[in-house]
Amino acid sequence: MRPSSSAPTVNGSSRGSSGAPTRPTSSLSAARPASSLSGVRPASSLSSVRPVSSLSTRPSSRFTQRPGSRLSQRPVSRQSTRLVPRYQELVTRVTGLRAEDDEDNFRTAVEFLSKNLDLTTRPSGNVDMNTMDKLIRGHIQKARINSHDTFADALQTALRTLKTQAQKNNDLDSEIKTVLLPAHLQFLVTLSSPPDEATFERAEDYLDGLSNPKRPVPGLTWEAILAEEPFEGEHWEGIYPRSTDDQLGAQSGSSTPSLSPWDDSDLDESVTSSSIPDIDEDALPPEAAGGIDKPYLPPAAYRHRQDVEDLQARQYWRSEWRTDASTTRAFNIGDASTLGPTMYRILGDQHTNGIAGPSRQKYIHEHDAVREVLMALQGDRNMMLGWLSSGGDAFSFTPNATLKLLHLTAGAQHSILTSFARLATTLQHLRMFVSAIYAKAGKDDRDPDRPMHLLNIYRQSTLTLEAFSAAVDGQLRAFNAWCAAREEDICRAQAGAGEPLVVSLLSLDKTIRDTFSDTFTVILDVVREVTRRAWRTSEPVVDIWTLPELPMKMPPSTFGALLLDSLLVAVQEHVSMGDYVSADALMSVFSGSAEPIWAMVGRWMKDGMPVREITSHHNSRFSELDDEFFVEDNELPLFDPDFWTDGFVLRQEGGDGDAPRRTAVPVFLNSVAKSILDAGKAVGLLRVLEIAALLDRDTPGSWMAHWPSFSAILGTAKGQLKGGDPPASRLLFTSTENLSQTLHDAVWPHCSLAQETLQRVLVDECDVMLHLSAIESVCLMRRGDAMSHFVDILFTKMDSKQAWNDFHFLNTAFRDVAEAGTHRWVDTSLVRFSHKGSKDKSVNRTVRALDGFSIEYAIPFPLTYVFGPKAMQIYSSIFTLVLQIRRAKSVLERILVRGAMGHASHMASEMKAFYAMRSKLSWFVNTLLNFVATNVLDAEVLRFHKDFRQAVSLNDMIRLHDEHLAKMESRCLLQRNTNALQRAIVSILDMSIHFSDCFVAFAGDTTHDISRHSILVMKRHRSRRVRRQKKDVIGFSQSMQGEADDSSESDSDFDDDRLKANAPEPSFSLGASTMSAPDESFVDRLDKMSSELDALVRFIRRGVESLAAGSGEAAPAFGVFAFALEDWDR
Repeated sequence: MRPSSSAPTVNGSSRGSSGAPTRPTSSLSAARPASSLSGVRPASSLSSVRPVSSLSTRPSSRFTQRPGSRLSQRPVSRQSTRLVPRYQELVTRVTGLRAEDDEDNFRTAVEFLSKNLDLTTRPSGNVDMNTMDKLIRGHIQKARINSHDTFADALQTALRTLKTQAQKNNDLDSEIKTVLLPAHLQFLVTLSSPPDEATFERAEDYLDGLSNPKRPVPGLTWEAILAEEPFEGEHWEGIYPRSTDDQLGAQSGSSTPSLSPWDDSDLDESVTSSSIPDIDEDALPPEAAGGIDKPYLPPAAYRHRQDVEDLQARQYWRSEWRTDASTTRAFNIGDASTLGPTMYRILGDQHTNGIAGPSRQKYIHEHDAVREVLMALQGDRNMMLGWLSSGGDAFSFTPNATLKLLHLTAGAQHSILTSFARLATTLQHLRMFVSAIYAKAGKDDRDPDRPMHLLNIYRQSTLTLEAFSAAVDGQLRAFNAWCAAREEDICRAQAGAGEPLVVSLLSLDKTIRDTFSDTFTVILDVVREVTRRAWRTSEPVVDIWTLPELPMKMPPSTFGALLLDSLLVAVQEHVSMGDYVSADALMSVFSGSAEPIWAMVGRWMKDGMPVREITSHHNSRFSELDDEFFVEDNELPLFDPDFWTDGFVLRQEGGDGDAPRRTAVPVFLNSVAKSILDAGKAVGLLRVLEIAALLDRDTPGSWMAHWPSFSAILGTAKGQLKGGDPPASRLLFTSTENLSQTLHDAVWPHCSLAQETLQRVLVDECDVMLHLSAIESVCLMRRGDAMSHFVDILFTKMDSKQAWNDFHFLNTAFRDVAEAGTHRWVDTSLVRFSHKGSKDKSVNRTVRALDGFSIEYAIPFPLTYVFGPKAMQIYSSIFTLVLQIRRAKSVLERILVRGAMGHASHMASEMKAFYAMRSKLSWFVNTLLNFVATNVLDAEVLRFHKDFRQAVSLNDMIRLHDEHLAKMESRCLLQRNTNALQRAIVSILDMSIHFSDCFVAFAGDTTHDISRHSILVMKRHRSRRVRRQKKDVIGFSQSMQGEADDSSESDSDFDDDRLKANAPEPSFSLGASTMSAPDESFVDRLDKMSSELDALVRFIRRGVESLAAGSGEAAPAFGVFAFALEDWDR
């Protein structure tokens, strides 16, 4: 049996022997001071010597039955007061605390001891079975912590057997009842001593007896005696003579067991090797000496005693063991064993050597030292390396200076052992880290009863961290198995059963480096760096085993990505340095750590995105996403138009300060993360649409029935690498690009199938092309005849100065026009026109009055993800632009210049100016309309339809449609960067309407509309009714013609006021030059309007030419428009 030594166990405890004679005497012992009831004490006032008082004979009063006084309930008894000095002495001996050093802790310890040992506070020993069950289970747990599993199993088995027998109501003994069973157990536990080696052996024998019960030996009966041959058997001994001792041994071997309660083994154990006498053949009787052919053999216990002593001679851990090599020999260069003692004698202090020289120094053989180092590396108790729990080198192994090697100096031995101590410390830190993670793995961090200030703290233990701990634990177990195999080889070689070995500390160090390289050091560095970044601290982290206990300042998804990225970087670094041993081990740890993330990927692609509207009514196997997964749920409703793009996205972590946000996706999954996200969303949408193509999991071809593990994919990829040496293959495979490509090849078939299936459903069953054609026919006016009719109705309403922006009028007019033909090209119940008019009345006679137009199309689900509100808003802005251009074109086309004032020869010059201005405006408006309708809308729609039919996924449809809208919006100059050009175009369109108003004011109403009456020959009236009617249309030519026919000047001032009041308001986008002065003639006004038009057109041409000179896709389209505007100067 080897004694206990220093060990790195933290929870270990040491308990002194209960049989030590230093235990203080009990308060009930005979040596205690005389009590108040003893006869030695002087008589008290209540003794019989006191005269009888009157109270002794009077009858009992109510005071005799009163409750106990305060003295009977006082907290401290006289007995406990007398024991206080002994309590203090016991606390000082056990804990080392003293009142003068640490008064508070010393008083607390004394009070705790007094409370638990004072019989007055705990007068009863009655306990129940539950209390004893907890107590025994505590002993079982303590035994397991101390690595005494056999003893713990024996205790647990015995407790289970006892409880089973108690439940069967079978009394264990006639005097032990079931009710008193807890008291008996308490009594036995109180009297029990701490477990020792004998206890552990007894526990092992107990379990072995239960698992391998011995067949009971039948006892000796008269029937057996009579059935035997006469005079045979043990019961005839002493009656029938025996010939020799050998015959006695042969007969005793075949006889029945002894009937005596004493066993021979007890006698054998009590006899020592020193009591065995030497056997001399001459001392034997002559008849005995001549009757045997072999030497005398002692009993079995005596024969094996020498073997036991030989084994004890090899137990170097015993305190009395000494090496058989001489430590007093002089130095011999040919004998390495003389180096250590010689250096000790030379370098040591002479006075010290006189007391403890080399002969008193304990030396150990090197092969035994190697075994001790192997045990230290496995985390077991040993004699070469000691574990420190406090001080500057806390939580580390240090070399033991008490044991020496004969052939090494103290410095050389310390240097070699220091290398092993560093490795042992690294391994022990990793073991403590793994144990801490395992202890935290079964607990739920999201406890609703947590304090409010801890609710926003991320959970400490994640699946990736647990998988990483399991992978590290696998490497540690492999290392322990390797160490055990080396120790077995040493033992076999020492016993002569194996191949001869050369065992040394240096060879062990080299073998460990060749086998494991820097694997564990790199793993520890990765854990420390990840822990430091998770805690967001700049100081190095030593106690990594506290990671699961302290709050983590990083989301679980980000922590998992950081851990995996750090491992992959470590693998690539060691591959680049040629350290393939560490690279393979780290790759194994990385593969095991990535399994949870890869399993989440498989479940996401198999079950699809969780939809609350569906999972709340149906039983779903996938109701929520793990916060460690790199896909984040923004909790948008299913029917939200932004659900597809913003409902489920890749998680992002916030950058520090102004640093950009990056996705919390591991590096090796960056290339496939978007495909995985889209595939899961496609599968989830198919489940919502109840498409059974991918939902049948019972058939052999079910959707993703067999999702391979991450390790299996890596193994398959390694097997497919052909050619090249293994280092080159590792370098090729462990690169991030090749690893990402391998994962892409594994997930792409599933991703593409899900996306293509959803695309076919949208095209075939949801009629996406039919709804797209309807939207384009209305918003882009591609249905020319019907939309032209609708526009004419709208402009007629506007010209009549009626409420044209009424919701019911707009939708009724559109429905009448759409349903007029035989071919139904749009479902009018899905289209809604609306207009939000401006509160500024000055824009009523400008094209800006049409800015509030909005078109809504009730697209069915799930096409709302493609044609959402943002898309319809862009469609509405394009519709408004086309409507504004057609409004200006319509106003200009309705003006009749020729023949309007043919009988007024003095106005011919003014009419020529109006004609020239109308031609310029009409040219620009027609050029602009032709560019927008032909080179922008029609060309882009044809190109978009071609690309849209080739889309293979819903994401491609959304992307192509958004790009299509962006192109049309930019080519129509509706984006923010072309805002100046847009304002210039609107100014020209407003100028067209302003020109029409000026022409009507000059020549009267000479438009094509027959519903409007000409006011050229109307006479002036002074009535208010006529003045209100003339406020609508005013003709300056009328006043001029009236002045020629009638020379009356009485109403001239009224005409001037009427011109000022009824002049049409110019566009607010025009410059101040367009404003007409009261005394300004129409010719001057037209000249200013012409010059401003020329400036606006030239500004637009320069802007379009700059856009055409760019390198974007819109440059050719703007080149066409710029080329058309060059005709302005011709």
